[in-house]
Amino acid sequence: MPQPHLIGPLPRSTPGGTSGARGQPRALPEDLLREASRRLEIMSLIGAVLWVLGPLGYHVALRAMSPGDPSWARLEAPDAIAAASVLISLALFAYIRRRDRSPQFILDLGLGYMVLTALATGLTLHWGTVPGGLTVEPMISWTGALVLMFAAIVPNAPSKTLIAGLVAASMNPVGMLIARAQGTWAFDSAASALLMHFPDYLFVGVSVVISHVVTRLGQHVARAREMGSYQLGELLGRGGMGEVYRATHRMLARPAAIKLIRPEMLTAGDDEAAQLAITRFRREAEAAANLRSPHTVEIYDFGVTDDQTLYCVMELLDGMDLESFVRQYGPMPAPP
Repeated sequence: MPQPHLIGPLPRSTPGGTSGARGQPRALPEDLLREASRRLEIMSLIGAVLWVLGPLGYHVALRAMSPGDPSWARLEAPDAIAAASVLISLALFAYIRRRDRSPQFILDLGLGYMVLTALATGLTLHWGTVPGGLTVEPMISWTGALVLMFAAIVPNAPSKTLIAGLVAASMNPVGMLIARAQGTWAFDSAASALLMHFPDYLFVGVSVVISHVVTRLGQHVARAREMGSYQLGELLGRGGMGEVYRATHRMLARPAAIKLIRPEMLTAGDDEAAQLAITRFRREAEAAANLRSPHTVEIYDFGVTDDQTLYCVMELLDGMDLESFVRQYGPMPAPP
């Protein structure tokens, strides 16, 4: 029977705590990346809806302001841009729906989607004929908000966020240059277009800070899940006092399930109750370790970490949990 022991201190990381083996940046946990990809999936669907409602609302507003003018029903280039944006958004949504996609690749794809959305926004905002042109003065556009939103909701490496943000912020000046070529805007040079949208570039700097904070938090989660010989993966389940994670042994590459009971999950402020919970946990692990049956889960190890987290390493079984089984097949009959 295995004896309780300390897993040992967490592995040391390189200075700053954000690097893994061979000095490479520590990757975010797989489940956090998948959660971020699901958020991008929702954002792409919302983007498709907004690209439908935006032009539709514009035409409805034109009709309301000029009831006798039939031009409100005329389709123009911004409507084609909106239609293309709808198709791109729906294509991204359909691509992410396939759960076998790499979540990191999906997040990289999200940065490209952000740039294309910024381009469509820049073209739409500056398209059309305005008598005498418009005054060129500094302004905050939707592109700045878009860059901030992606940095906060769809985390990526700060360097990638910086490059994609700079490209996205440049889409407004690009839209202005195209509008000037059509005679809509009147300004001296490309520098004027850049100066007009310099607040968007300030937002890019803020987005890099946000990306740095978000990725550091994710890396802290990754480090916290490194428990001695085991690398914790996705969360499999959560109960009143404990959590169960998928894990892999570093040396044996053997999949396992680890049940954790954090110190804060024990009765707060009651040392006697906390000690009783620890004793019960040990007895449960010892009793389970003594069982030898094809109908029971094998216990590999159990004990307590240096931060007083109780753990139990057990066999990982693929299949359906009891709650899902009951929901699908109904209550199990009582034995005769």
